[in-house]
Amino acid sequence: MSSLGSAAVDSAPLVSVSITSFNSERWLSRALDSVLQQRAGFSIEIVVGDDHSTDGTLAVARSYATENKFPIRVLERSKNLGMQRNYYDTFEHCRGKYIAWLDADDYWTDPEKLKIQIEHMESDPSITACGHYVRFVRHDGTLARAKCPSLPPGRYGLADIIRQNIVPSPSIMFRNGIHRDLPKWYFDLPCLADWPILVLAAQSGDIVMLDRVMADYALTPESAYMSKGPAYQDEIELEFCNFMERSLPQEFQRHVRAAKGKRYESMAYILRQRGDYAAARKAAINAFRSPDLRDNFGSKCKALFAAAIGRWSS
Repeated sequence: MSSLGSAAVDSAPLVSVSITSFNSERWLSRALDSVLQQRAGFSIEIVVGDDHSTDGTLAVARSYATENKFPIRVLERSKNLGMQRNYYDTFEHCRGKYIAWLDADDYWTDPEKLKIQIEHMESDPSITACGHYVRFVRHDGTLARAKCPSLPPGRYGLADIIRQNIVPSPSIMFRNGIHRDLPKWYFDLPCLADWPILVLAAQSGDIVMLDRVMADYALTPESAYMSKGPAYQDEIELEFCNFMERSLPQEFQRHVRAAKGKRYESMAYILRQRGDYAAARKAAINAFRSPDLRDNFGSKCKALFAAAIGRWSS
């Protein structure tokens, strides 16, 4: 692996912007430009971790690394590491006190983004991660959702983050070093990088959601996570829930089981739409049995009833 960049900086920056890429030639310039437009007033570096792209991604990254507003380092892999290891290794090369997350196909829309987040993070050491609202934008530039997620701004703890991955990845800023506590099974997850980081962050502090839209999350067809559809996403998230169930203290197990139940509900609905009533019934039963009897009561009963109707009609 080689690293290309502008002249070395003696002191570590306050913020490292971690940009991971794989065959991102079409989008990387947009992501980099959105970082270079930041009005910060403090030191920033950009670290591009490219996972052995086969298109012109590296050429784009190198062209930015020669001379720019902020130091830019490009990590060139000699072989494909896979999504999870590429994230981790890129984080390891970040020297800042804070790491700002940005995938190569996403981009920031507010030049005050980093400044606003740093003001919150620096003012309160109990904040371990900070996020904000984003827009969901289709690959053709049309707007899919104007504001996501659909939850109020404020502070969130571990129980909240276990139940739902509530912080969009291009909005995340976290304290450097949190990623080093990731368990080995993190690298076995096919493509779920942000939720485990947030669960780790919430184990040592609070996560703050700021009331401002400051980034666009691109619904890229080639995305390793988005392109495979909601059923695949449910499967990956269920796998992570199983890991959480084995790893987290007993006091949080109810929240993990509630999260599993919601994923099974979603799977039951998708399978029912596909006409696979046998698999839908199995998922609906798991949706009913996984959570505590007091959790998800209305929705899991609805899923079970719908599965039963499907059984009678099939």
